[in-house]
Amino acid sequence: MRFILPAALIISQLIDAQALINEYSAANFSDFQDNYNEYEDWFEIFNTGSEPFDLNGYYLSDKSNNLTKYQINTPVVINNQDHLTIFASGRNTINGNIIHTNFKIHQTKGNEWIILTDPDGTTIVDSVFVRPCLVNQSRGRKIDGTNDWGIFTNPSPNNVNSNPLNGYVDRPQFSYEPGSYDNPITLEISCPNPRRLPS
Repeated sequence: MRFILPAALIISQLIDAQALINEYSAANFSDFQDNYNEYEDWFEIFNTGSEPFDLNGYYLSDKSNNLTKYQINTPVVINNQDHLTIFASGRNTINGNIIHTNFKIHQTKGNEWIILTDPDGTTIVDSVFVRPCLVNQSRGRKIDGTNDWGIFTNPSPNNVNSNPLNGYVDRPQFSYEPGSYDNPITLEISCPNPRRLPS
């Protein structure tokens, strides 16, 4: 069964959900190793509640038109106010609380999602569109469980998110093209949409 949803309906939002996608990295080249000593891309789920949360029966996917791509078919409990990192490696294995999905996430394709769906296979619990970040950096909620997202130069899988940046600044624009000039020039450098980052 296929479910084709408008992007506006699956944009990550703060909802009354106990489990939320909290952080992810599709650029994990040499930062965080999995149980196979490989550097796989990953995403983290945070239990916002006061009770343990069991992911058994829930679905994960990277495609909005296939919500039931991967099902967790064994008890995987996240303690209250705790984190669980899931590897998007394509290995399709579960060993205790170590999950490797049957799909990978890519930040260059432009159509990748991370979607958590209820065991009914149709109710989206949480979702986030995969946006690019620099090598070994991540995107995540600035404060665990809130709806304000930022960038982390030091990702924190399985730990509290801290020290976020608001985002990347746009590529600067130069008033002259690269090259050599016979006469002196006055070079102006501007940033189309400057953003002030937190100190």
